[in-house]
Amino acid sequence: MGSTHETAAFRINHMDIFTSFIREISRALSPDLPNDLGNMDAHLDFILPKVIPYGEDLRETHFWLDKRWKEVSEDEGFHEAILHIFSPGGEYMLSNDGNLMKGTWRQLGQENALILEMAGNSELFDLRFLTGEFMILTKHGDQARKGLRRFYVLVHEPRTRSRSGVDLDWRNIMEKLFNVWRENSLSIGAWIFFLAVLAIILYYSFKG
Repeated sequence: MGSTHETAAFRINHMDIFTSFIREISRALSPDLPNDLGNMDAHLDFILPKVIPYGEDLRETHFWLDKRWKEVSEDEGFHEAILHIFSPGGEYMLSNDGNLMKGTWRQLGQENALILEMAGNSELFDLRFLTGEFMILTKHGDQARKGLRRFYVLVHEPRTRSRSGVDLDWRNIMEKLFNVWRENSLSIGAWIFFLAVLAIILYYSFKG
């Protein structure tokens, strides 16, 4: 019985190592994020077309409900910790440095759009990208023409901190978003190569 558990743990450990190996190799083989893009909007204009194929829809509610989504901004004067929480049943909570305001959310039919209502105001937001770590929205209409923000970048709160617990700035967040593409853009040939390497490693590990 103990041998069976040890074998299973051995396989899981090797799969974790292989997954990490694939991630690091994909980053090494993929281009770096250009350092001359400018502001956060320009970064998003560059990154979003690349990562959208790897995103989810609002109907995949397990990716976004009951999570603490921290709002990210490039504004140097933006020091508040703003969290957005979407709960099952349509409750929406906005936390500003721990001060809670409650409202409601609902999906617009089957579209990837959310209607948020709070304090008597209703706003329509279109989903641009969604994973378990990123939720990027745009308010409907030409907001740039009005001088208003184009994107609302929400990040699962644990991902907004470094391993040492330091809050990451928006450039680090953009790098993490870009990595979604880098880690998914390996060619089929590369995957076949890495799977062959894994098979060889496992073969000689079990043989030994």
